[in-house]
Amino acid sequence: MKTLLKSVYTFAILLCFLVSGNGFAQRIEHNVPIIVMDAFQKKFPNKEPVWFREYQGRFDQKLVYEARFMFDNRYSKAFYENEGKMLAFATVVEKSELPEKVLTYMKEKYPAFPIAESLLVTYSTNEVQFEVGIYIDNNFLVQVFSKDGDFIKMTKG
Repeated sequence: MKTLLKSVYTFAILLCFLVSGNGFAQRIEHNVPIIVMDAFQKKFPNKEPVWFREYQGRFDQKLVYEARFMFDNRYSKAFYENEGKMLAFATVVEKSELPEKVLTYMKEKYPAFPIAESLLVTYSTNEVQFEVGIYIDNNFLVQVFSKDGDFIKMTKG
């Protein structure tokens, strides 16, 4: 029974991981620039990513490539600029790995909404944050916390 529950949980995490915040699956990208693929292979040799692309920024002016792959037995993402510079690395973390301050905040502010996804994100600036996602009225909301568990902001996923 435990194995079945773990399999269901793993599938649910993978599904959340593969589906964008708006509930629609993203299209797999097959035309990733060589400079981006080379940068990924240097950082993560022998990993086989599934690539996606999206435009980010206030006016969707910045093209970003996202590699999704397994790293240390965890679902992970690496984000790259069009020129091959890595912007961030994110990996799924268990609820038990979140700082106590994060869990307390979520319990106080959103007691009726279970955590759907939690990530540990390391940016190219070496800034580390936790991102905790919940669904409220079919909207995926992400609560962003410092590495120490202090609340920073909320965004729509």
